Amino acid sequence: MTTARDIMSKKVVSIEPSVSATEVAKLMDRNNVSCVVLMLNEEPYGIITERDLVSKVTALNKRSSEIKAEEIMSSPVTLISPGTPTDEVAQKMVENKIRRVVVVDGHQPVGIITVTDFVKHLNSILEDFDDYKKDLYQSLIDEYDHWKG
Repeated sequence: MTTARDIMSKKVVSIEPSVSATEVAKLMDRNNVSCVVLMLNEEPYGIITERDLVSKVTALNKRSSEIKAEEIMSSPVTLISPGTPTDEVAQKMVENKIRRVVVVDGHQPVGIITVTDFVKHLNSILEDFDDYKKDLYQSLIDEYDHWKG
């Protein structure tokens, strides 16, 4: 059975909620990631994506240096364990209409799963199933196609 651990991206970039949107964008660019996890009391508190920066800062013509990360984050963040089966992860993403989940070991982020990760690993996921959940994975692929533009 393919699990979250098998398909997650292991690079997790985290920040404090008080950091400016400018610093968030710089951190994402420097680390070549599409999202950052906000941490509060050493636990995931929220998530900021490239889309959040565009829709909540740039599109509204706000000064990114004056906006705090916690003002533009999405919260609560969806957390899963490394051993969660990929079909459960996909189901959560479809049901919650989200494109990212944070993989945690205890309270520590150890990975991120995006729709892109499912697309990259689709063959190995499907090898696990004689009668795989075609509709579920097709929903994820449709979301991916919609957002990749």
